[in-house]
Amino acid sequence: MPMHDAPVILADADNTLWDTDSVFADAQLGMLANVDQQFPGTARPDPLAHVRAYDQALAQIDRRHLRYPPVLLARALALGNLGHDPATAARMAIARRPSQDLASAEEGIVARYFEALARTPALLPGVTDGLELARRANLNVWILTEGSAERQRTRSQALGITHLVRGVSEATKSQDQFDRQRRRFAPSPLVVIGDQPDRDILPAQAAGCIGVLVPSRFRPTWISSSAWSAADHVAERFDLAIDWIVSGDLVSSAAAE
Repeated sequence: MPMHDAPVILADADNTLWDTDSVFADAQLGMLANVDQQFPGTARPDPLAHVRAYDQALAQIDRRHLRYPPVLLARALALGNLGHDPATAARMAIARRPSQDLASAEEGIVARYFEALARTPALLPGVTDGLELARRANLNVWILTEGSAERQRTRSQALGITHLVRGVSEATKSQDQFDRQRRRFAPSPLVVIGDQPDRDILPAQAAGCIGVLVPSRFRPTWISSSAWSAADHVAERFDLAIDWIVSGDLVSSAAAE
C-alpha cells in the first residue's frame, strides 16, 4: 500500500468506541425512579422507552437538541406522570416554571443523574481488536468528539486504548469541520467511523470524506430510515469497519476518484 494512499481514520468516541448508551440508560432509569418517588406513575411495560420518548420530544424542540439541560427531562417525566404525553410535557417543561414540589426535588434528582453519568463506560465489542488491526496496518486513528476532549482522553486511558490512537480532538461536527479535517490530512483519504448518520456520516460525506457507519442501539426518531444505509459502508462492529478499510477496497476506490 503506497504511503500516500494509506487512509487516516477519524473515530467517534461515544457509542462507537465505548458503550455510552448503557451509561445513559442506567442514568435515565435512575432519574425516572427518583421522579416516581415524588410523582408516582403507572406501571410501564418498557420504562426505558418511556423515558426516551420524553427525552427525544425535548431534543426535537430545544435548540440544544440532545444537549438540553437534564433538569428539563426531570420536569417532563414529572409532567408525564401527571398525565401529559411526551410532546406536551416537553413544551410545558421548557415554557413553564416547575411546581413547588418538583422544584424542591430537582437539585437532588439531577445530582444523582450526573453521578450515574460519571461511570466509565465499557469498550464496545471489537474495539480493541480493530484498533490493534489498524496499528498493524500502519493506519493512524484519531478520535474526534463533540464531548469534552479531556474527558475522552481520561476514558481512553482508563480503558487501556491510549497507545492505540494518535490523539483526541474536540469539535462540533459539521460539513465545514470535516472539510477542514480532510484538508489537514490530504492527500491521504479520510475515513470517518461513527454511530449516527446525522452527526457522523452525512456531514463527513458531504465534505468529501468516506463514511463508515457502525450503528448504535440508540436511533433517534428524527433520523430517516434511509439515512442508516447512506454510508459508504455499514459494519456491525468497529473491528469489522477497520477490516473493510484494511482489505484494500477503500484504497482502490479512493485511487479511482
